[in-house]
This record gives sequence, structure tokens and C-alpha cells, in this order.
Amino acid sequence: MATVSDEKSVKQKILNAAGDVFGRKGYKAATIREICRTAGVNVASINYHFGGKKELYRTVVEDLLSRTFAQYPVDEDVDPQSSPENRLRAFVRGALRRLLSPDGLSGYPGKGQLVAKEMADPSPFLDDLVDEFIRPTAAVLLSIIQELLGPKATIKQMVRCQISVIGQCFHYAMARPIISRLAAVDYQDTSIIEELTDHITRFSLAGIDAMRACTATDPVTHSPAHPENGGRS
Repeated sequence: MATVSDEKSVKQKILNAAGDVFGRKGYKAATIREICRTAGVNVASINYHFGGKKELYRTVVEDLLSRTFAQYPVDEDVDPQSSPENRLRAFVRGALRRLLSPDGLSGYPGKGQLVAKEMADPSPFLDDLVDEFIRPTAAVLLSIIQELLGPKATIKQMVRCQISVIGQCFHYAMARPIISRLAAVDYQDTSIIEELTDHITRFSLAGIDAMRACTATDPVTHSPAHPENGGRS
């Protein structure tokens, strides 16, 4: 008779194998047959523990993201009362750690590709993943940017700055094979995350400062406002 320890061992073997197969092939192309072969189990084991391919995939992705966010939280435990500049730096560092650290998303040969696969070819669970993990993270960044841009910023300006910041972090992760060939970026260097954190934060703050200056211009012509004619150019 199987013990609780045996059950956990089989379940973990399935999760590890499924993470590798799903990561390499994506949700649609991955098959239960290959996952079973990789894990060394039969289909009955997958049905027993997960109820089928859909729930197995959901479990793999949620487990991966939950552990990664727990390891590297969005705010990195920075005081909420800290300056928005310091909170932005912490946000960028946390994002890079989740994406590039050996014990983050990139630390799994196949599983680490799951996020990229979801972006390129979404599974039926993308909406759930966005609601559970991405939307709360995006809200943190948006609040930082809102404070940096000031009260005159429009929602469009805030969202575009938000996308520009996180887009830099994702590009260093998703375009890693190309960047490592084109640029002097050594992903094996243990200091690379701190270097990129410094660069992305400085670059983003400069861009946000420029956008903040734009909020003082005429919203239609984007020319400087003139007080002598009622604030119009």
C-alpha cells in the first residue's frame, strides 16, 4: 500500500516532468503520453493526482509563479513610505530576480520557458494567471509611477510608463540568447542583476521625468502653456 510519502514523491515527479514538457512545448503541443514517459508513471497517476492535462498545467504554472513571487516579492520588503525612486528600484530588482536568478523562473531548463510560452501562445488559463499574479504586480508599479509623474498625469501616460519599465525587465529575460550575443551582458556574472537594476532604474527615472515635463504642456498642441493667454499657446 502506498504511503503518504510515496504519494508526494509521485506527485512531485509528475510536476517536475510536466513543467519540463510544458515549458519546452507549450500547453497545446504537450501530451500526457510524453509527460508520463518523462515522469515514469502511467496515465492513471496523472488522473488520480490532477484530474487531467488542464488541471496539471494550472498546478504547474501556479506552483512555479507562487514560489517565485514568494522568493522574490514585488516590493522586496521596502518600506511603503520610502521614496518612489527607492520603491521603483526595489520593484525593478525584484522583477529581474524573478526573471533572471538561477532560483527564479530561469532556473528551470523547461519550466522557465513557461512564461514566454504563455505570452506567445496563451493557454486557457491566462486570464486567471493575470488576475492572480500580474494585475496585482502591475498595480504596485502603477502606483509608483503615478507618484513620480505627479497629479497632472493622464492614465494613458501612466500606463505607457508602466509598460516601458517592465518591458525592459522582460526584454533582458526573453531576448537573452540574442542579447548575450550582441551586447556585453554576461548573464553568468553574479553582479549582473544589480547592474541591470541600476541601469533600468536610472533610464526609467529619466524617461518619467521627461514625461512629467510633458504634463505642463498644452494637451492638444504639446506646446508650453502661456499664462498670459489663459494657459493656451
